[in-house]
Amino acid sequence: MVDLDAFVRALPKAELHLHLEGSVTPAMAGRLARRHRVEMPGAGLGETLDLRQAFPFVDFAGFLRLYLAIARCLQQAGDFAEIAEDLGRRLHEQGVGYAEVTFTPALHRSRGIDDAMMIEGLVAGRRAVLERHDVLLRWVFDVVRIFPEQAEPTLAFALAMERVDPGATVGLGLAGPEDRPHDVAPLVEAFARARAEGLRSLPHAGELAGPERIWEALRKLGADRIGHGVRCLDDPALVEFLREREVPLEVCPSSNVCLGVCGSIAEHPLPRIMEAGVAVSLGSDDPPLFGTDLVQEYLRVAEAFGWGPPRLRALAAASIEHAFMPAERATSMRAALAAIPDPE
Repeated sequence: MVDLDAFVRALPKAELHLHLEGSVTPAMAGRLARRHRVEMPGAGLGETLDLRQAFPFVDFAGFLRLYLAIARCLQQAGDFAEIAEDLGRRLHEQGVGYAEVTFTPALHRSRGIDDAMMIEGLVAGRRAVLERHDVLLRWVFDVVRIFPEQAEPTLAFALAMERVDPGATVGLGLAGPEDRPHDVAPLVEAFARARAEGLRSLPHAGELAGPERIWEALRKLGADRIGHGVRCLDDPALVEFLREREVPLEVCPSSNVCLGVCGSIAEHPLPRIMEAGVAVSLGSDDPPLFGTDLVQEYLRVAEAFGWGPPRLRALAAASIEHAFMPAERATSMRAALAAIPDPE
């Protein structure tokens, strides 16, 4: 019998859709909450704190409330370093050698956290992860789409990080409730300046809203990859554009199910997106909040769609090709992936 769990863990792969604040485990959240005397849901459950059980959410608004509760526990440089190092350890255990991790500076700046403190913590955490676990983290700094005034300060933060820790920054992201009225026009200049500085455009789009959000991410923000993008199938012209321009999607099935984008993994449009020729890689998004990790995402789609080792290997290979990682690490990860035999 094929041990798919062991096979998937052994596959060298990249994680391209993952939020640092959303990666905080229940136990870590509990420790941080007690450290800083932050009142939050389920804080009395101790080291086994299960935030999802203590504060269940059924929609995006509920998810955001829980996300903000976790963010309140991050108050010192050491906190940011600690959650980054803990994430790196868990990524290493899953066979991830490279990750592009999204971080939202404005979420913490609005609470009075100094930019220099956040940068200090992220730099320390990234270096510890590389030294202790040989996982290369790079940052995507995102803007919350309903707060366009964040764009310029977020770009400034990204460029400041790059000065302090060259090579640490991948690009700018865009997240938040896309189904609420908003206009991306105020973001256009900041994203154009970011691209001129050599950064990538990595917005979320086409998750809770339709193809129009993906089109604006492509046309107005110059998206290099699309976070989620699962609603692309609603527009055949968009599917053709994504296929011809080879714009990859970062697809997060468990996240989509938890937030009501689709009813179950078995109902997820991932197979149809791939059959249409659109490039995809799998991501875990906010793994503790959605009861998953990257290995589980591979295993869940394998079970739902009857996919075996060849298809899972192809997904791992795609994650490497869609990443904006240094050439040397990409070469080593490709070689390591090729050396993994298919299970008999």
